[in-house]
Order: sequence, then C-alpha cells, then structure tokens
Amino acid sequence: MSASPLAFAPPAGLSRAALLGLSGLALLAAVVALRLGPDAATLLAEPGTPSAGLAAVLLFELDLPRVLAALVAGAALGVSGALFQALTRNPLASPDLLGVTGGAQLGVFAAIMLPSLAGVGSVPLLFACGLFAAALAAATAGGWRASPLRLILAGTACSLFFGAVVNMMLTILEESIVGVAMWGNGSLYQPGAGGLAVAAAWALPPLLALPWLVRPLGVAQLGDAVARTVGVPLAPLRVATVATATAFAAVAVAVAGPMGFVGLVAPNLLRAAGVHRLPALLPLSALWAALLLAATDGLVVGLDLDNSVSTGVMIALVGTPLLLLLIHRNRRLGGLDAGAAAPSRAAILPLGAFVGLAALLLAALAALAAAAGGQWLTPARAWAAFAGDDVVARLLIDIRLPRVLVAMVAGAMLAASGALLQSVAKNPLAGPEVLGLTQGAGLATLAAQVVWPLAGRAALFGAAFAGGAAVLAAILLFNRRHRLAPLPVALTGIALGALCVSLSQWLIVQSSVQPARFLVWLIGGTYGKSLADLAALAPWLIVALPLMALLARPLDLTALGDESAAALGVPVARLRLLAMLLATALSCAAVAVVGPVAFVGLMTPHLARLMGFHSLGQRLPAAMCVGAMVLGAADVAGRLALAPLEVPAGVMTALIGTPYLLAMLIAGARRQR
Repeated sequence: MSASPLAFAPPAGLSRAALLGLSGLALLAAVVALRLGPDAATLLAEPGTPSAGLAAVLLFELDLPRVLAALVAGAALGVSGALFQALTRNPLASPDLLGVTGGAQLGVFAAIMLPSLAGVGSVPLLFACGLFAAALAAATAGGWRASPLRLILAGTACSLFFGAVVNMMLTILEESIVGVAMWGNGSLYQPGAGGLAVAAAWALPPLLALPWLVRPLGVAQLGDAVARTVGVPLAPLRVATVATATAFAAVAVAVAGPMGFVGLVAPNLLRAAGVHRLPALLPLSALWAALLLAATDGLVVGLDLDNSVSTGVMIALVGTPLLLLLIHRNRRLGGLDAGAAAPSRAAILPLGAFVGLAALLLAALAALAAAAGGQWLTPARAWAAFAGDDVVARLLIDIRLPRVLVAMVAGAMLAASGALLQSVAKNPLAGPEVLGLTQGAGLATLAAQVVWPLAGRAALFGAAFAGGAAVLAAILLFNRRHRLAPLPVALTGIALGALCVSLSQWLIVQSSVQPARFLVWLIGGTYGKSLADLAALAPWLIVALPLMALLARPLDLTALGDESAAALGVPVARLRLLAMLLATALSCAAVAVVGPVAFVGLMTPHLARLMGFHSLGQRLPAAMCVGAMVLGAADVAGRLALAPLEVPAGVMTALIGTPYLLAMLIAGARRQR
C-alpha cells in the first residue's frame, strides 16, 4: 500500500491520531483566544467602566455566539461527512455532494415563507428535507454502494432541482430574494444566541446515537460479506447512519447556512495524514472541521471584511483550493469511469429528414410564441400586424418573437458546446454546466454588470469568455495527471461551479439596488430580449458552424485512441485545444445574453445519441436542433405557466433536465446489474 500523501511520522510514544488531536486542540484554542481575548481582557481589566460594558455586549452577544456557531456547525459538518463517507465507502461523499444541503434549502425557504415553521421547528424541517434528498440521490444512483461518480451526479442533480424549485418560488415572492440569498451565502450569526442553543439541543439525539454506529460501521467498511458473517444488520445500519449524518447536517445548516465542502475536506485531509480508523476519524473530523470554519470566520473578522464578505463565501474561497488539491493528488480517481454506456441503436430518421422536421417544429414553436400570451393573436390579427393595420398586435409580436428566437439560438449554442466537450474529453458528463463553464461565465458577466452598469454587449461577451476560459484552464491544469478522466473532471467542475455560484450570490447581496434583476439573470432567462440581442448572438453561431463541420470528422477519429488518430494524421493536441476553445466560446456567448441556463448543454447530446445519431458529425446538428427546441419551449412555458408572472427559462430547463439526468442514472445503474 502506498503512503498517504500528507502522512508523517509522529514522535515516539505518540500515535498519529493523538498528535493530530493535540495539535488541533492547540490551534483551536489559539483561534478562540484571538477572537475572544481582546474583549475578555477589557472586561477583566476595567470592570464597571463603560468600556467594560461595551466589551461585555460584544463578547456575550456577538463574538461568543458566533464562535460557538462556528464550532457547532463545523463539528456537525465534519461528523456528517465522515459518516457519509464510511457508509458509502466513498471518500468523496459529503452533505453537499449528496444533495442533503440542497434539500435543506427547501426547508429554509419554507421557514422563511412560513414563520410558524421557524424557530424550534426549523431543525426537524431541515432534517426531513435533507433526508428526502439523500434518499432520492441514493435511490437514483442505484443504492449507497453505487460508484462515486453516480452518487455525486445524483446528489448534484437533486440539488439543482431543489434550487430550481426555490428560484421559481422566488420569482413569485420577490421580497424574499435578499433573505434567501443571504442565507445561501452562509452566515454564522443567523439564528442568534437563542437559536444557537435550540439548534445545539437538536444535535444531542444524533450525538447519542453516534457511539452505537461506530463499531458496526467499522466492520461494514471491510465488506458486506464480512459484516453479515459477524452479524451486523446492514439495512438498519444504513438507515440509522443516513439519519444520523443528515441530522448533523441539518443542525449545521440551521446554524450557519450552507458551508461548502467543509464536510468533504476535513475527513479527507485526515485520511491524507494517515488517519483511517473510524473511532479516531470521527472526533478528529469534528475537531478539524470546527477549526477550519472558526479560523476562516476569524480571517473574515480579522481582515475587517465582515460587512462585505460572508463566512460562507470565504469558506468557499478557502475550501475549493483544498478540494482541488485533494482531487489532483488522489491517483485512484482517474481509474473510475462514468458507468456503462447506452447501447447503440439506429437513427430514428435520416439526419436531413430530422433537421427538416426540427425546422418545421421550430417554426411552429415560434408561431405559437408570437401568438400566445395574455392576448392571444389569431392568424388574422397576425396578418394585420405585419400589414401595418394592427399596432397592438405588432407590438406584442415584437416583444414575444425575438425572445423565443434568442432562446432557440442560445439553446443550439449550448447544445453544440456540450457535444464538443463530451467528444473532446471522452466524458458523457462534460456539459458546460457540469464543468462550471456557464457558472464562470455567469460570474464574470454579473461582475461586469455590477461594476459597469452601462457595459455594452462587446464588454459582456468579453467578460463571459474570460470567466469561462479561466474555469476551463483550471480544469485542464488540475486534471492533466488524470488525463481528463470523468470523475476528477466532474468533481473539479462542480467545485469551481459552486465557488462561482457562491461569489455570484455574494455579488447579488452586495448589489442590493436590483437583487431581483440580478438573481433572475443568474438563473438564466430571456425576459426582455430583443432583435438587437439576436443580432449580437447569431454571428457567433454562424461563424462556429463551418468550424464545427471541419472538426467533427477528426474528433470522431480520436475515439479510436490518440495514437491511432495521430497515425492517421490528426494533430490531436491542437485539435482538442481548438475544440475546447470553440465550445467555451459558444457557451460563454450564450451566457452573456441569456445567463447561465442549466442542463441544455449536458442533456441534448444524450438525447441526440438516444435518437441514434452517434458520430459527432450527426450528433452536433441533431443536438443543436434539440437544444433550440428545449430552450425555446422553456421560454414559452415559463411565460405562460404562471402568467402574468414569469418563470425564468433557466428554471424550466432545470425542472425538465433534472428528471432526465436522474432517469439516465437509473437506466445506467440497471444496465450495470
């Protein structure tokens, strides 16, 4: 067995776990002393003075509850992550990646909307929502023994779905946008001292259950057969472990909101340092996760960023590089694949016939979009509008038609980007949204709009491309070692995408003048798009079409293997770089106009493959047609579903795309059995 990457030799007579425990306690004591020491010193040195009174208020009402919140939330996340990892025998399991935090988001939203659910009832509510999310992710992936990639994708899809539901409700209740966004950023003083005490009380039941789980979980890690031999009841053990881990996560979310990757990073850092046995790993995970969160919060306070940067944003800035380092150093990740591929089948139609049928359907969809709305336009009124005899009808068409055309072009571009990325990386999960390209482009474009409200389209296109290219460069840099294997690529993209989303939400909270506008844009939509937007977007697609036609055949040859393709004269390295840059440009240009719409780039190439279009030369045009129809239909459905309110197209694609991705995972799990 190879040594752990961060393992070290402890002093004689002292175990590695004991040394890590003592050093963690010493560092934690130092962090707490730095946070509480100044006010405590003032209180003791000047009793009875106004300065002492102010110090007492700061110490007991602000600083101490905040430090305790960091300790409670961090310890709960550390234990939750270690339990999920032990249960699944998957070092990448955590409340964030298994969808538990996403499910809890629904509970938080319900508590905000219904004050009667807040307070004492909030932790059980979050527990129920998180437990539902965990069960859904496990069932979709094929059980708790599913591959790491399937579990993570199922959990991510569930989180995106719950987020889409929340965002749809926020479009109806705009007054809650800032509150939900602030919670989404993560804050260590949301419940106050009273709420912290209530949440800590709810942590007692899972804490009491923990000692009963340690030994059977340790045995179960040796394999199901060994566990059954010694009489470990596996089914009740799994139920109890999931419930306990989810309860700890619910306590953490109730106290601090989502704190990204704390439950994933802390146990993995300890394993890298050589601690593997569960009786030592659980308490050390609690200690070091609490230290990580408390130190990060202390950094926010120490740098006087408390009024501008939340602890959740800072933990994302600190935790994402740690996670990327773990992904980069873990050699085993490169050997895990995406699961069984779908069986090949004949095309349902010749490509030309399919494209022609799609063109007819798109024309019908455009006609429906122009006619449908609060005032339905009959063919006679539409004719009169184009003849100049019906001013109102012409105005309605000028509002409705351009936006659906923009949606169709953007959908085609996102679909083409996904097809190119999946072909280059040989990774069926390499959609621009999974790789974080759309989130990076969205963050950069949002920042450009905040900093320069009058930024023109050229500046927004440039910002979007810069953001997407930066994420792509990071993915390539961190995954050279793994040769762009599916699992580390997906993990890197998810981590970078989560960081970009966290920073975007922080920007929305800071830019409190128009939070609703920015949130809707961040979700992705076509509200207010005009012919000018169509004219700015269409040239990108027109220029890309011949380039994609030239790249399709050589990219198909790379499926034979790099050496075989090079022997046939294909410049593999340059080809991949050009294809990835083209895919990035297409997705980023779409994001600059319609925002980071989810699932189109991931879903449509799979739909094209299911229709029987397997070569890239066929899959690209088929996926583009499907992408145009999906996003165009999402625009129309979002405009009509809750009229006169409008559901952003990005929410509609998430509501459509999540069930598809979950169904794809279920089908893959059945094929592997």
